[in-house]
Amino acid sequence: MKSIRFISILTALVFFMSAFSSCESSAPKGSSTSKTDLSPSPSESPSIESESLKDSPSQGTSLAPSPSPSNALSEDEQYLASVSYRHYELTGEDTPYFMGRWFKTKVNGEFHMVTTNSGSMLYFMVKGATSMEVNFTHHSGEHVAFYAYSIDGKTPVRKNINDPTVPLPDEGRHTVRIITEGVHEHVGKWSNEKGYAFKNVVPSEGGEILGIKPTEKIIFFYGDSITEGINAIGATGYGESHSATNAYPWYCSEKLGTVLYNIGYGATGLINTGSFNTMINAIDRMANKRYVTTDITPDVIVINHGHNDQYYSSDAMEAALKKTITHLKEKYPEVTIVYMIPFNQAHAKTITEYMAGVENSYVVTTKGWSISMTEGVHPNKAGAKYAGERLAEELLTIFGEEYFD
Repeated sequence: MKSIRFISILTALVFFMSAFSSCESSAPKGSSTSKTDLSPSPSESPSIESESLKDSPSQGTSLAPSPSPSNALSEDEQYLASVSYRHYELTGEDTPYFMGRWFKTKVNGEFHMVTTNSGSMLYFMVKGATSMEVNFTHHSGEHVAFYAYSIDGKTPVRKNINDPTVPLPDEGRHTVRIITEGVHEHVGKWSNEKGYAFKNVVPSEGGEILGIKPTEKIIFFYGDSITEGINAIGATGYGESHSATNAYPWYCSEKLGTVLYNIGYGATGLINTGSFNTMINAIDRMANKRYVTTDITPDVIVINHGHNDQYYSSDAMEAALKKTITHLKEKYPEVTIVYMIPFNQAHAKTITEYMAGVENSYVVTTKGWSISMTEGVHPNKAGAKYAGERLAEELLTIFGEEYFD
């Protein structure tokens, strides 16, 4: 009996020592023995599921890994995904995204982003700020320029560039568009690279700026002062009367939900040089010695030229059409061209007949459109809205609603 009792005690002691040794070896390296983790390690107790799937082939989404912080949407991305009035993606930069014809150059000894076009834009998200300073430097001769801002897709608000402070609704996240709104058309855009000089945007204390890029389809609008927005809200001929956000390209783009790319210059045409140069030069250049370097390709091209060519012959117009459209097709061979007949109907017959032979092109007739004017030449706000929305309807007819979704 004593030997049996001794063997039982010895067996129990061996079992106890073995269990203690197992617990000690399973504790994480460097952990305190007084807080030993007694749960089995994965290597000691693999799950049946993981063991059975270890060597199995992928079965579509059923075996996809669960989301991790590295591939989950950030709060900024979640916010942009919730925006319904426009579609944006983060650029990964803490500076605005520039849309339109911008170039970097020094103004008053400091680098700026400069554009000669009204209707050029910059996009960004702001967060954690109650206001921001949108800083432009005077770059338009003796006449002041104007800009406009649109927060969260709201109606643009005009401001003199000497008034940079823009209030924000709250400290939350907001999408912002800054638009070059109005400048004297004869400031030396072609010869002196004058226009708008953007320096920076500075949020109030604690705020951040993140670049955002619009992802909708892009429409290039080539045209004259009517495209630029000259005298849309007045008749002085200066910046205070000009408004890119009250010109037909703006209203057309807003109606379609597309990205505006305005290439309008006052008094220009296919033949007439006006405040800049002919359209064929505007295709490749932002100024006399400044070539277009952007790699942006439009989804649609709209042309509204001819008003300022009304005093040239039909033969001259046809020759200019051939030269200009041929070059445009060489540069953008796959892009559909929509030629909008000038509102004064100048060269309507010549344009219609020539464009009929151009592949992948359409003509929008404007005869009979009820466009109200400021001084008999330039559409006012109501006239531009009417023309822009009529053009949008024509584009929907040509391309279908799904194209712009």
